[in-house]
Amino acid sequence: MSCDRGRTSSKYANIQIMLVVPRYSHRSHTGRLTHHRDTSYALLVFLTLGVGVLMGSFSWAARSATSGGGSYAISATVPGPRPASPAVITSPSNGQSFSTNPVTVSGTCPSKALIKIFTNGILAGSVLCENGRFSIPVDLVIGKNDLTARAYNALDQEGPSSPAVTVTLNQPPGGYGFSSELIIQSENYYRGTQPGEEVVWPVELVGGQAPYAVSVDWGDGTSDLITRLAPGPFTVRHTYKKVGGYLGSFPLIIRATDAVGHTAYLQLTTIVNAAVASSTNAKTVAQQFNIVWIWPLWIVVLLMILSFWLGERREKKIMQRQMEALA
Repeated sequence: MSCDRGRTSSKYANIQIMLVVPRYSHRSHTGRLTHHRDTSYALLVFLTLGVGVLMGSFSWAARSATSGGGSYAISATVPGPRPASPAVITSPSNGQSFSTNPVTVSGTCPSKALIKIFTNGILAGSVLCENGRFSIPVDLVIGKNDLTARAYNALDQEGPSSPAVTVTLNQPPGGYGFSSELIIQSENYYRGTQPGEEVVWPVELVGGQAPYAVSVDWGDGTSDLITRLAPGPFTVRHTYKKVGGYLGSFPLIIRATDAVGHTAYLQLTTIVNAAVASSTNAKTVAQQFNIVWIWPLWIVVLLMILSFWLGERREKKIMQRQMEALA
């Protein structure tokens, strides 16, 4: 038994672990020409055409999304330069006096600029400059009024200033009927929107005696009449159904009357322009797959593969003729 165990131990001790290690050696050229079906040209052409099909599908999807359904409505304002010339009041004239309200203020201005009219430094209205002229009714206060007209671009950058025109509104008998005791104010001189979207204007009544009747003429043939039981801020809302007139503008005219007959007037500007249809996602895809050099590069790769294939066919025919000549 002990001898058998010894043999057994000796047998297992002599076992060697064989590792299979691959060996590589250069294969000598046999001189035989490989048929084109044994090359990788077919796979290369297939992959190149596949890439072309994918690029074409992405391009088609980008064009389809940009041209129609699934697009996003994006509106933008391209600001113009700062007005180069001032808005100048030509009427009324300096020193003129009035007994009625409102008073029409007109003058010259840089075309397409937004003109703000101020009375003693307080915004009294806004209007777009058309063909180098502006005209707007303005509510004066009883006594002295320093009228100034200022031109602004879309970034609210002011052009050169011009001298103020000083006029006077006389006190009426009884002291009633004028906006010196009732004023309409707004923190905005214009608002922009597009057809079908609601626009909200912040308005404030200052002074007077409650209650108040407020009429809002939206400039598109519609108007609202509301009642306010106390002075202070409130909002008016409207949805325009069409694009505005000059540069998409509608005049917004707000009139108010209090319980004892005091009146107030304010004209502002609403810009209503059509939305520009675009698609942010489609534009991104188009930028990624329709870059100028993508398609020419793909065509160059395809032509390179074709040139190598044709070159090898030519060389094969030359070698065949040489081998036939030697035989």
